[in-house]
Amino acid sequence: MIKRWGRVVLLLSVALAPRALAYRPVDQTDADVAELHVMELEIGPLQFERSAGRTAYVPTFIFNAGVLPGWELVIDTSGGSTVAGSREPGEVFQFEAGVAFKGVLRRGSLQEGEGPSVAVEPELLFPATAGPSGFGFAAGVIVSQRWPALTLHLNLVPAWSRAHNLAGQVGVIAEGPANWTVRPVGEVYVEAEHTVPGVTTSFLGGVIWRISAQISTDAALRVGTVSGTGLVELRVGLTWDVPL
Repeated sequence: MIKRWGRVVLLLSVALAPRALAYRPVDQTDADVAELHVMELEIGPLQFERSAGRTAYVPTFIFNAGVLPGWELVIDTSGGSTVAGSREPGEVFQFEAGVAFKGVLRRGSLQEGEGPSVAVEPELLFPATAGPSGFGFAAGVIVSQRWPALTLHLNLVPAWSRAHNLAGQVGVIAEGPANWTVRPVGEVYVEAEHTVPGVTTSFLGGVIWRISAQISTDAALRVGTVSGTGLVELRVGLTWDVPL
């Protein structure tokens, strides 16, 4: 009973944590899930974004838990606060959250099999704490292929935004050899929303250092544009697999 309540408390604390990434240090994800009865924490305590003359501190957190064979629960949150530069009148801390259920439809090279791995990730988006916002929905489709020297992940994510507009994202993640202790990683994606001027473009380069079978650290630099405004972001964090 004590262990059970301890897990409940941990789940609640994770659900209240700030902004998340799908797969550290990138924004998209892969066609794999946490193993059954394994909890995966992705933490970004040192993350800063510079845009339009302002610097924001955007710590990140994501929680995955293997709840069924080939399926995981994902709690995804995001938030940010300006720490330097001019603030807009009435500016407040922005917090968003979503809950997804990600599953592997085809076991392939990411699961020690042959050919591409395929996964889906339907996600319910909760209203944001600032600005006009309602419930939204996203339905990601992920295809991954691993070779000895390269791994690629293709993400296609149609969505119904919190502003109740049609939206979508398409992008690719590229990783170096999976057996390297320190491997390079890169990401590119484009995101757009109907009635919102401009598009979001993102280019990221970084490294992932596997310290042990359960712990990896990462560092990356991201550049891009949001509705025509440039941004630069530094990301440093870790991923920790915890058997339950």
